[in-house]
Parts: sequence; C-alpha cells; structure tokens
Amino acid sequence: GPFPCERATMAQQALQMTKRMLQKLKTEASKGDYEACQDTLVEIKLHLTNLPALPPRFERSATALEELALGRECLEQAVLISVQVQDEAAFERHYLQLNSYYVDTKDMNPPLPASEQELLIRGLNLLRLLVQNRIAEFHTELETLAPHIQNNSPYIKYVIQLEQSHMEGAYTKILNASKECPSQLYIPLAEKLIETVRDEIGACSEEAYESLTLAEAQKIMRFSTKQELMAYAKESEWVIEGDRIMFSKESTSDKVQLNSMELIKNTLHYAKEIERIV
Repeated sequence: GPFPCERATMAQQALQMTKRMLQKLKTEASKGDYEACQDTLVEIKLHLTNLPALPPRFERSATALEELALGRECLEQAVLISVQVQDEAAFERHYLQLNSYYVDTKDMNPPLPASEQELLIRGLNLLRLLVQNRIAEFHTELETLAPHIQNNSPYIKYVIQLEQSHMEGAYTKILNASKECPSQLYIPLAEKLIETVRDEIGACSEEAYESLTLAEAQKIMRFSTKQELMAYAKESEWVIEGDRIMFSKESTSDKVQLNSMELIKNTLHYAKEIERIV
C-alpha cells in the first residue's frame, strides 16, 4: 500500500471531504429533502471507506478519534433519516453498523467521547424492536444499558414503560404513547405501536363480544373521532347495523396473532368499563 505519510494525507483528505458531505446531509435533512439525502449518504459511505480508524479496522493514528467521531455521526444521521422516511430495513442496517461504534470503542485509550445522540438513538432502536414485536431482542439490547441509564434517560425510560404497558395489556397507556414522546423523532414509531395495539384490541373485541355500540368501540380503541372509527371498521370488514358493530362469530381472526389468551381476558375489564359508561 501507499507509504504511511501518503496514507495519512489520504485520510486527512477523506476526513475533510466527509465533514463537508455530512454538513450537506444535515442541511438536506433539515429541509426534508430525503431524496437528496439518499444520494449524499451513498457518497459519504464511499468516503468513509478511506478512513482506516473506522470499524472493523480500528487502525491507530493521530486522527483516529476524529475519524471515529465523524463515522459515528454520519451513521447516526443515517439512522435518524431512516426514521423520518419510515424505512425500517435501512434503520436496521445503519443501526447495526453504528452499534459497533457504541460498543467496540468503550475500552479505547484515549477514549472516544460518548455521543450526545447515543441514548436518543438506542431508545429509538428499542422502540423499533417493540413495534416489530421482537421482544427477546428488545430485552437483550436493553441489558447492554447500565441500570442508572435505564432509570434516568428519558428516552430509555419511555420505551421501558411502553414495553411494560404492552406486557400488562395496559392499552390505555400505549394509546396515549404518541402524546408523551421524549422527542418528535419517536412519534412515527409510537404511532405504529398504537396501530398494532388497536389491531390487538380489535381482534380481542371480535373474540369477546357479539357486538359493540359505536360509542363503546370508539372509547375502547381511543379513536378521537367517529370518522376514524368508521374507517377502521370498514378496513376490518366489520358489519355495522344502526349504531352497533356486529362481530360475526365464525371470523376467528387470523389477522392478528394474539400475544396470548391474557389479552382476551384483559378485554373483559373493558367490558366492565363499558358498563360504567352506558
């Protein structure tokens, strides 16, 4: 390969170039121009291959920490952009690469200063695993975070509480999830979780009730308007007679894999709530 001093110059050039591209990427992202972001990301990735300090090589040099901090920030931007465009596959790809920076640089000497975005992004990843119902991975990932972080980071605490609510079938808490997000960036994933939970409640309702009034269904499923409920009912192919939704008994729903019979039992405490409303 090239002589050490030539390699150092190449790394320097790649560093400066990548910094400029990262600035460009941030500007495009702030304007919501995600198509341009995709092109810029491709270019950034090419430049990153010229930085020898990055994983998996981790070569030591005068600019190693600077290279690592830059590579990490580029991937953090890539993850945040994939959240904005709701591309879960891209999120997973970029997060796997990024995680190496979070985990494999811990014992470096001198240390790579922690990223300000790390907990925001790790929280987003936990939320994504929860939305995809990958609960075992959720817990494995959670265990990589120290207890004081789990208890104190608003990002991590938020997701832990959601997962507990989901386990307990405490749906009301989840249906308010998007109102309590620790960051705007969490809203799209929180809304996906709300949809999943609505589907579970809908499936449970089909199992547990022969019919519900529109008002009851709207309350159980936390739709803010009757129109939203009607659209959902149409999508679910529910029959509406007068002001009641009629569930046909033979349609034991295959649409949603119920977490367990527990959820169905849980819907029965809605029945009690409903008796109080009526």
